[in-house]
Amino acid sequence: MLAVIGLVMPSAYVVETAGPAIDVAGKYQGKQLVTLSGAKTYTSSTKLFMTTVSSYGTADNGVPSAQVFASLFAPDMQAVPVRALYSENETSSDVDKKNAALMTDSQDNAAVVALGKTGHTVAMKLVVAGVPKSSRASGKLTKGDILTSISAAGQKTEIRTYSDLVQRLAKIAPGTTVTVGFARDGKEKTAEIVTAAHEADATGWTHPGSKLGVYLSSKNLKYPVKVNYGVEQIGGPSAGLMFSLAIYDDLTPGSLGGDKVIAGTGTMSMGGDVGPIGGIQHKLVGASQKGAKHFLAPAENCAETVGYEPKGMKVYSVRTFDEAVKAVQAIGAGKTSDLQTCRDVVAKSPKK
Repeated sequence: MLAVIGLVMPSAYVVETAGPAIDVAGKYQGKQLVTLSGAKTYTSSTKLFMTTVSSYGTADNGVPSAQVFASLFAPDMQAVPVRALYSENETSSDVDKKNAALMTDSQDNAAVVALGKTGHTVAMKLVVAGVPKSSRASGKLTKGDILTSISAAGQKTEIRTYSDLVQRLAKIAPGTTVTVGFARDGKEKTAEIVTAAHEADATGWTHPGSKLGVYLSSKNLKYPVKVNYGVEQIGGPSAGLMFSLAIYDDLTPGSLGGDKVIAGTGTMSMGGDVGPIGGIQHKLVGASQKGAKHFLAPAENCAETVGYEPKGMKVYSVRTFDEAVKAVQAIGAGKTSDLQTCRDVVAKSPKK
């Protein structure tokens, strides 16, 4: 009797498995996932699937022990300690709110990047959200400052978008003294800041250029094209890459990837960088179930994909939105020999 009770009592584990793969250019639960208004759009034959993970159990209660035991014998299921996913004080309601906010951020970033790449610039104000004490900007910039310009080597760049700042910093070597213009309490000010190098990621790659060493947020975004999303029951930031590709495909003539079925995952920063996500092995399975033979993965997740690729599937590494666009175009044209696969990235990564 005690053994039976033990099997039905909540455990300290959540069980994860492949979630639905959803065509972001199509419909989900009767709603169009992405719709645009205010600009000319084009039809496309390319299928672009966002991939998800289904989790059983919550931050409040893990799944019954019997389900954890069953997952040990199911190759497509994984038992994960609740505390590995959620902090001790986090509730299910907290998690739902956080995931909803992350999804909204990913949608905003996807729209900003894709619209900017198609000539529909989203104007905004870049606000300092925080300055680490170890940063060279500490004591010069502070939370709430609005960045207005950056100057180096006699060349001044007005900051009207996140891309303005990122593109300029990408061409400035670490250790360069730059003049940053900003507004504080309604007054225009400047500060001399020495830029810092980016840290190498897990693959050994380093972002070109340098950084200011501050955390930024955006406000007062002005969208020249209205982007609406019809997904409500899925949270988290990992669909940013595929949303941005779908918007770009809508706004450009022809089919970005021909008639191919392409799946993928990855966060999207407002500067166009593709970031790592969780559960990629489950997402490969979900993509395969939809017939995808091509998968776009964040470079930093590549090590997790090797050996887990479904039969017949190629997994390509992408670090930026521009790389992802080129990859989709190459897949559509059937010319993938020059694309970098995740296996290529892992082979070149520093050995631990």
